[in-house]
Amino acid sequence: MRLKLLAIAFMLTSFSFFVGAIELDLPRPTRRLLPLPQKTTTNYDEYFFFDSFTLTALSETDEFGLSMYIEEISPFEQKENSQKQFIIGSVKDIASDTNLSTELAELIQLVPENDEGYVLEVTSDKVVIIGRNSIGTYWGLKTLAQLTDEVDGTKVAVGARIIDYPSLKYRGLQDDISRGPITNLDYMKTIVKQMSELKLNVFAPYMELHVLEGVGKNGEIFSIADFAELVEFASNYHVEIIPSIQTFGHNLIFLRIAEFMKFSNNPGSSSVQLDPTNPEVYEFLDEVIGRYAAVSTSDYIHINCDEVWELGYGKSGALAKEIGGISEVYLNHLLKVVDIVNKHGKTAMFWNDMALNHRELISRLPTDAVVVNWHYMESASIPDRLKPFADEGLRQWGAPGLSNWNTNFPSYNHSYYNVRDYASQLIQHNGEGILVTTWDDDGETLFGPNWFGVALSAEAAWKGGKTDYSGLRKRFGDVVVGAYGSRIGDAIEILAGSTQYTHLSYEKGANVLFNMDPFATLDIYGMRKNAPYLLQAEEKVLKIVADTPPAKNSFMIESLPYVAKRVGTFGRKLQMTEKVIHLVNEAAATNNKALLLQAKEEIDAFLPHLIEVRTEFERLWLIENIPYYLNNIKNRYQNFENILLKKSQDLANYANFDIVPSVSEMGFPKVDISK
Repeated sequence: MRLKLLAIAFMLTSFSFFVGAIELDLPRPTRRLLPLPQKTTTNYDEYFFFDSFTLTALSETDEFGLSMYIEEISPFEQKENSQKQFIIGSVKDIASDTNLSTELAELIQLVPENDEGYVLEVTSDKVVIIGRNSIGTYWGLKTLAQLTDEVDGTKVAVGARIIDYPSLKYRGLQDDISRGPITNLDYMKTIVKQMSELKLNVFAPYMELHVLEGVGKNGEIFSIADFAELVEFASNYHVEIIPSIQTFGHNLIFLRIAEFMKFSNNPGSSSVQLDPTNPEVYEFLDEVIGRYAAVSTSDYIHINCDEVWELGYGKSGALAKEIGGISEVYLNHLLKVVDIVNKHGKTAMFWNDMALNHRELISRLPTDAVVVNWHYMESASIPDRLKPFADEGLRQWGAPGLSNWNTNFPSYNHSYYNVRDYASQLIQHNGEGILVTTWDDDGETLFGPNWFGVALSAEAAWKGGKTDYSGLRKRFGDVVVGAYGSRIGDAIEILAGSTQYTHLSYEKGANVLFNMDPFATLDIYGMRKNAPYLLQAEEKVLKIVADTPPAKNSFMIESLPYVAKRVGTFGRKLQMTEKVIHLVNEAAATNNKALLLQAKEEIDAFLPHLIEVRTEFERLWLIENIPYYLNNIKNRYQNFENILLKKSQDLANYANFDIVPSVSEMGFPKVDISK
């Protein structure tokens, strides 16, 4: 039965489209879609113009999704008896309507046997979306939106027949809000909305205990009210918000709060682990888990429990000697927290690493919980990490990472394979979902550079790892930014490639090295040959962005010029460091004081670039995050600026000496300038 009948017409300025064969310069479906559907057939020379049509929206149509799409093709006015049809509903809807079930019999048979599956067909006289259920109609509308373009002020959909469904049930993204940046509510909503546009359906804010309401200071937490508002907002977009609460290790900041020091596993030290021998710990966890469980509509709570390296020390170490080892301490704690989560009507999720380190535990892990299997390195070992849990029949998600930590831009030339191959292996090992992680280890990471990673996560999850890096980069510019034929994907590749030239190790990542004193060690000097690449990367990316005005979602590439300038400024730092060290060494060897003034000029010329980068970083931070922690990052920049200012002044002073001091006396490293 047709429950809704609406005739919609657009006022056109010209009807010349309809005379003769239609030839429009619009990208075909395979260029327009992200994630790519499971099966796409192009209906060549078929275009559905939204000039007038009759809309039949049946009872299981996703109303919110339809209203968003109708708003996109506005303005309109009603007109009856149009010959063109826009039909949307579920298989059940269509089957219950005698006329429609006959008319659409072929399409009904093509709808995948998947709760989120759908068929979409666009021809010159008809748009049809049939979902297995209402959620299928929602995803079908998202695909239709990507097929929709504008010609002379009129909306038009490109012809196609699409049969589609997700390869993985849960397709998620985790955002670290515990190590510095706490994403503000408005930006979280933006993340959720854009995830939904790309058919991702899980978002998990990672929260260590100090950012929970009732624990941290006001202005430094993710409040229950904000969490509840995000949950309600996300429900319309079919995105599930999973609370991710760290319940064992990784709690250094929490355990430094005077009120909670009593929960420390190793009092008086820099303990990061909760005390598994203290009953009050579990009472506290019950309370905080209960607060977030009460406002969460998800079936899950992620309790983390990863990298608990302190098990053999302090109070847990003493307990381990009594009960048979640190693996028993870990399992006992895990089971207690799982029971707490179950008590609040939820299913617990926990990281895999401790069980892999103590494989004797795997057969004893709780079967009413979900293992979240993380790994960020080589792809070859992914099967060996998934198989032990699959063999025990445990529920399992995979968790690759975007390699965004400690750097100014994710290493997509690595993380692409990590995400893609995890998605592929999850299909082979009966995995239920994927949770792609972002981490803010040093507190200095912006979310903006992760937007390509969101698109990567979406396609890998939807297609079960069947995605192509080059094609995905192109479609990111075409589909997400709306700049068809742009080189935005090239800019992303250039910046991703630059990461190998801006870091030395995990401890000396790009962010640390950017503000490091370049004269305290030879680390920066040793990287001097990287400068030309970094300066070229800056120039290329800035030109691409300048030549690519985005048609939509401009915020997704807003950080690219900042990252490019930061990369270029790092290159200038390498050049400045080399020149200053050489000039100072030559001045000391020749007693040429003029060389010291030249070295001072090199430092002075570099400082404005540093200030420009810091200023832009602050602007972007405040768009994404609450102000909390920004001063800590500004202090890093300011300390570096102060070092350079002092060095500049010192060089001016040394230039007034009768004899140039030795290199070490002036506070610079001695190098062989003849090489």
